[in-house]
Amino acid sequence: MVMLEELHAIWGEIKKTYAKIYTESIVDLWFEPLELDRYELDAVYFTTENVIKYRVVTTKYKEVLEQSFSDFLGFPVKVFVEHVEIKNGQKYLIGSDEPVFVSSIPREDQHIEASEFGTEKFPFRFEYTFENFIVGSSNRFAHAACLGVAENPACVEALKGDGNYMSPYNPLFIYGPSGIGKTHLLHAIVNRIKQKLPEVKILYIRGDDFINQMINHLAKKTMNDFKNKYRKCDVLLIDDIQFIAGKTSTQEEFFHTFNALYEDHKQIILTSDRPPREIKPLEDRLVTRFEWGILADIQPPDLELRTAIIKKKAEQVKLKMSDEVLEFLAENIRSNVRQIEGAIKKMSAMTFLTGSEVSLELAGKCVADLMGGAEPVSASIDRVFRVIEKHYGVSKEDLLSEKRLRDIVMARHAAIYLLKKITGMSYPSLAKVFNKKNHTTMLSSYQLILRKVEDEPAFALEMNNLEKEASERI
Repeated sequence: MVMLEELHAIWGEIKKTYAKIYTESIVDLWFEPLELDRYELDAVYFTTENVIKYRVVTTKYKEVLEQSFSDFLGFPVKVFVEHVEIKNGQKYLIGSDEPVFVSSIPREDQHIEASEFGTEKFPFRFEYTFENFIVGSSNRFAHAACLGVAENPACVEALKGDGNYMSPYNPLFIYGPSGIGKTHLLHAIVNRIKQKLPEVKILYIRGDDFINQMINHLAKKTMNDFKNKYRKCDVLLIDDIQFIAGKTSTQEEFFHTFNALYEDHKQIILTSDRPPREIKPLEDRLVTRFEWGILADIQPPDLELRTAIIKKKAEQVKLKMSDEVLEFLAENIRSNVRQIEGAIKKMSAMTFLTGSEVSLELAGKCVADLMGGAEPVSASIDRVFRVIEKHYGVSKEDLLSEKRLRDIVMARHAAIYLLKKITGMSYPSLAKVFNKKNHTTMLSSYQLILRKVEDEPAFALEMNNLEKEASERI
């Protein structure tokens, strides 16, 4: 649960960020007057007595606010702005005789139009660049592909009048789980293109907003405006394209939009949480087109990349932490970058509010809020020891002892191998588990089992079965 005092500190940090992105008049007019009212059920509630501020913030900046709070806290957060009036010292929703308490019903979301880069509606993150995107084995190819598009988008040759040029990067389809850097790369592409080619017209929209916008234009009978808007841009970016799955009319319209852009050599960039062939139900003709160019996947960061990200994020907010805390965070936040960012920002806010230093206890509290369904590393360690004891007949006490009996040594090697595979722990961390001062013995054990797995099919099957059993949560 996020405390209101903590939320006020976070809101203060967010407004500092906005001061770097928006003009002073925009910040003073639309953000500063908002009154932070409460937090409940992963939602932040603001109130305002001014109807103009209510309408503008709801229609133009709601998505921006939600993104900011979600990034800061490390999990999805909704934002609602309520239009209120003050009577007898109580806040009342306009049109209601009941005062505003924590159970107020949020108003229906307003639609946000897709916008060109640089406009107030465009929820662009200027801080998301290629320079501050941390590259590792899990995202190296996606980063290279995005950089290739940014340096030479398909529309460049079209603008030069070369009608025969077919870019190998068109379309660019980036896929992977939520919170691992897809959106960062999208914004980095936009940032780089606008630096190199300021005359290029860029459109950005989320997949669900594309659907809602199309419905609105159908209702207003202004579909020609909708078609012209999307088919006359130079670069089209759609985040979370998987939302159009199962939407027959939307898929039909996007099919024609895709064809028009592609035939005009305009750059198309799409992201999804899964590859095209796994988006169900998606028409085959769209699946085929999404695969015409480059498919680039991003996987959750490994331990090495998580460590680098945590170091970088901590430096950005001037948060000092020991190697012990750094190691704890890297080993326990394993799913995505957004959770890492949330943990760092949460610790920064807590140290700011309490005046305390970053400790293992503080890190543990921050991680506990962010873990959700994720499992602590300690639980995985205990389960590996139980599986090893069951299979080899060697107790945890013997595994952690100095005993050198052949059966115990073999079981110890297997335990180290499984722990490394399942938890991604560093060798120094594994050494601590086994009460060893030197981590080279951990590396030797892992490599010994790895060679046996590669050379002996029967042993490989045995270890695979043990890994499956040790990975199953009760």
